[in-house]
Amino acid sequence: MCNRVWVGVDLAKASFHAALAPVDTRPDQWARLPHAAFDHTAQGVRALCAWVARQGYAREDIAGVCVEATGSLAWRFVELLEDRLGPVSIVNPAYPHQFAKSVGLRDKTDRTDACVLSLYGGAMRPAPRPLPDERARKLRELADLYADTRRDLTATDNKLGERIVSDFVRKRLKARSRRLTKELEAIEKEMDAITAEDPQAAQDAKRMQTIPGVGPKTARLLLAYLGNLRDYTRAELTARAGLYPRKHQSGSSVNRKPRLAKGGGGAVRAALYMAALNARRFCPHLKAFADRLKLQGLAPMAILGAVMRKLLLLIRRLVISSTHYQPQFTAQTP
Repeated sequence: MCNRVWVGVDLAKASFHAALAPVDTRPDQWARLPHAAFDHTAQGVRALCAWVARQGYAREDIAGVCVEATGSLAWRFVELLEDRLGPVSIVNPAYPHQFAKSVGLRDKTDRTDACVLSLYGGAMRPAPRPLPDERARKLRELADLYADTRRDLTATDNKLGERIVSDFVRKRLKARSRRLTKELEAIEKEMDAITAEDPQAAQDAKRMQTIPGVGPKTARLLLAYLGNLRDYTRAELTARAGLYPRKHQSGSSVNRKPRLAKGGGGAVRAALYMAALNARRFCPHLKAFADRLKLQGLAPMAILGAVMRKLLLLIRRLVISSTHYQPQFTAQTP
């Protein structure tokens, strides 16, 4: 019988836990699932494959391997695995977490996480996700470094805004601020150079920036965190960015204001935030859209969230259609 088991793998930097769940396993049987721990090395991955074979499963018996999206850790594991256990599905960590809550699993250990991932794979059959290419991974690493450096610069500048008695401390903080500013400029330059290596990505960045309010920084970060927008449907893109509204309504007494679902995509939302504030003022299409929402009585932050979502879909539309933004062509929503 083919495709009769899912492998769930909970990753850490130095080690990982794995569990095996036949496709017909009930969630309340999670404690009976075979599980083991391995070093997160090439030797550890080979030991995982040998362990799976000892459990009586050949490669053709494995429906898939389910791991959480943990950035470089997941990429490293997939590379070490080398397709020896079949396709790997890299899933949003929020999904197996909610799955565990739905079936009443309250423990949070490496073992239970691995079991949950194997059960989630069998229940939901997540699609395999290919690894990003080297250029995309470089952009992602640079974007993460940019975000870290930006936070350091903000903290330093905030400190400079306070009353500082020591001249030495003030001088060191100013020197740090200048150094971090130069580092940000160097990172931006490197991101532009890597983007220029791919003519399509370079053109996509230019198309994004034809929208009033969208600048080079937003384009860089969207390319780094989302990659090729042609790979997403509208629903997938808004879900990836956590920009769809979540309603909370029950009966006649519970009717809270809708809020952004979030649950992931924080870096994408951060990249869109300032762009949406500017587009709200200067982009004719999005300004009219926001004004309509204001007349409907929506709160300012709800309007901004809607503008962020509409802006992202507008960017996708330009990329897919290979066109530049022109106000007269925006009668229809993107």
